[in-house]
Amino acid sequence: MPASTLRGLLALALALAAATHAGMSSAACRSIKFERGASSAQVQGMAPAEDVDCLRFSTGDGQDVQLSVRSARDAVAFSVVGVADGRDSLRFRSTKKTYELRVFQTMKAVAPVKYELSLTIR
Repeated sequence: MPASTLRGLLALALALAAATHAGMSSAACRSIKFERGASSAQVQGMAPAEDVDCLRFSTGDGQDVQLSVRSARDAVAFSVVGVADGRDSLRFRSTKKTYELRVFQTMKAVAPVKYELSLTIR
């Protein structure tokens, strides 16, 4: 199978995984906290085997947002609802709002996977 077809299938699978969890209650999300005066935060978490780890962060209008996630064997990705799906890194200009971030495993799994997420807002 050509590499472009495999990439397309992976992108479709990631988008479907994110869409599957679109109805998830935002009450299950935890807020990303910044230390006083800091513009970046590191979050450690566990990406569940068949669900998402939901996080929230708030921004002002026109801020530069940078996100990246790391895990063993690059097994984890994230989606920012309404912005991007299935990424391991992302940079975008914000509007004034609270964003919902969903961290998930990229392949079907039987156990949670540890991850570290980096968020910078300037």
